[in-house]
Amino acid sequence: MDAAAGGSTPELQRLWSLREDVDVEFEGPDGDALLRNRWSTVRLARPDRAGREALRRMTFGPISLGNVLDGAESGARARLDELLGMIPHLTIRSVGLTDSELPLLSVVPMSPQAVLEPVGLGPDQPVRLSRFAVLSGAGRGLTLESPLSLFRVVTHRPTAAALLGALGWSTTLAELDSLLPFPSAAVREAVGHLLAAGLAVAAGRTADGGAAFAEDADPVLSTWSPVDLLFHTRSTAGRHDNDFGATYAHADRLSPEPAVRTAPDGPRFPLPLPPPAGPDDPPFAAVLERAAAAVDCADTADRLTVDHLGVLLYRAARVRAVAEDPSGPPGYEVSERPYTSFGRTHPLELYVSVKRCHGLPAGVFHYDPEQHRLTLLNEDRGILDAVLTCSRVAAGLPGPPPLVITLTARFARTAWKFSGQSYALVLRDTGAALQTLELTASAMGLAAVPLGATDIAAGARVSGADWRAESPVGQLVLGPAAALPDGPPSPYHPWNHGV
Repeated sequence: MDAAAGGSTPELQRLWSLREDVDVEFEGPDGDALLRNRWSTVRLARPDRAGREALRRMTFGPISLGNVLDGAESGARARLDELLGMIPHLTIRSVGLTDSELPLLSVVPMSPQAVLEPVGLGPDQPVRLSRFAVLSGAGRGLTLESPLSLFRVVTHRPTAAALLGALGWSTTLAELDSLLPFPSAAVREAVGHLLAAGLAVAAGRTADGGAAFAEDADPVLSTWSPVDLLFHTRSTAGRHDNDFGATYAHADRLSPEPAVRTAPDGPRFPLPLPPPAGPDDPPFAAVLERAAAAVDCADTADRLTVDHLGVLLYRAARVRAVAEDPSGPPGYEVSERPYTSFGRTHPLELYVSVKRCHGLPAGVFHYDPEQHRLTLLNEDRGILDAVLTCSRVAAGLPGPPPLVITLTARFARTAWKFSGQSYALVLRDTGAALQTLELTASAMGLAAVPLGATDIAAGARVSGADWRAESPVGQLVLGPAAALPDGPPSPYHPWNHGV
């Protein structure tokens, strides 16, 4: 048990403060109070002396309301409670002890809809952290968040970590009292705040005396993993207070990556250009409705050529133009390509792993979308076989595919511009690129199979890049279409491009 100065037992302190982004302005000595914050400006009509003093002090950090009300007239506490009840989304609730100015923990609202409602808990009622709660640290205490909560909890003292650790298992208030080094009233208050914030959950007792937590049997939550649900809520707006959108948050400390990456060193293989689209091309609606064709993996199938690959990459992935981003800082370039990229960041790089493509040696190549050429990175059969084997398994093919296109992302390219949603946008760009490649291949009479999984380790060997900076986000198997039982491999002939 912590002891206060003089050896007395520390007592619970209920503390209040305003979010750090709240700016309080008073319209004259008896006028309204304006609370400007990240979401809006709240006007509080003519707060009394205690209310004004509370708001003023709460901008500097956690305070005890009792100190503000000392000597106040009758009814001041009720008026102050009513005032604070108007701004629950701007108010931080903290649990502290009289032995330190630092609270144990604080509950921070992250949404205009955040309201901390008290939750009752019996001494023997099971309680634990929600299975969706995520604990992180950045050198200034621990932060607890959950995609199901509109609050985050920040710890300020190491002893608070003991509480969070104990709640990793199903426990009770009575058990926590015997484990934790602070008074029972503080344990109850802290757990009550966690329950009210939705970061801890309480259970009922089953017939055999066990604990039954509602979230474990929830049919909607059962389909979500904690990682996926947290990613969903943090890469969209509405349930957090993180910076979000095109903020260019790194502009002051990092140089942006170029819109088009410099091609690596190695032997160059220029790719052929297709003729302009003509009347013999299949209509777009027909390409969309066409059934997917199976990839022919037979060693005797040499129908895939460098001409096919040149047409595919030119139609689906080349750089059409590079220009400075009109909405961004000077020097930040964006590009135009056949597939959609949010904010025109185009972070994707294409690597082509060739087992069998007439006109190209076996090996791993990088595609230069600006010069429309391939650079041979290596001819290591071990790396090539690893990529082909992973792709064969993911695509369910009977043998190694003739060719695999691996899409990697230069993550900093998108993160330099967007906050909060950068990785989500990378995945959306990947989907757009994969569909563009697949539809283009289909129109050419080729078979293309986008893969639902990629191997980060194998992909890092392909690109030779640090997987944290550039990593695989998608793959596509490409090859000639397998012959149908009753006829040719495709109802459409390849485009009239000389192949």
